[in-house]
Amino acid sequence: MRPMGVSLIAVFTWIRAAFYAVVGLAILGIGHFSGYMMSKMASESMMETWIVRLGKVLGLGSLLIALVYIVVGLGLWGLKNWARVTAIAFVVFWFFVGLIGLVHFPSPWHIIRAAIQIGIAVYLMLPDVKRVFNQALTRAPA
Repeated sequence: MRPMGVSLIAVFTWIRAAFYAVVGLAILGIGHFSGYMMSKMASESMMETWIVRLGKVLGLGSLLIALVYIVVGLGLWGLKNWARVTAIAFVVFWFFVGLIGLVHFPSPWHIIRAAIQIGIAVYLMLPDVKRVFNQALTRAPA
């Protein structure tokens, strides 16, 4: 049986994936639109090419991150230990990003964000949660 906390973290991971997907699609669209607008002002502009390429790289990068989050969420939902370890690694990374944000722009949002990240990491490292993931690993057919 999947613990409720793992289910919530998996859903949170999918929500984060949806956010990255929307941002990626928006960046792709804005990059192409900006290149189109620039082409109307000046023909064969090198800046137009760079803006479109930058939009593609950032947009596709964001979509790739969204794909990784979807896969990790599915792994958490299926109680895969690799997904638990990957989720902990992502949470620790985003915790440190949040700390940098907290140092530069102290706000309640950064404190709440850091607290949520710590809570997720601690929960996924609890012995009972680890046991559930390990039991799912031993029950899996070879």
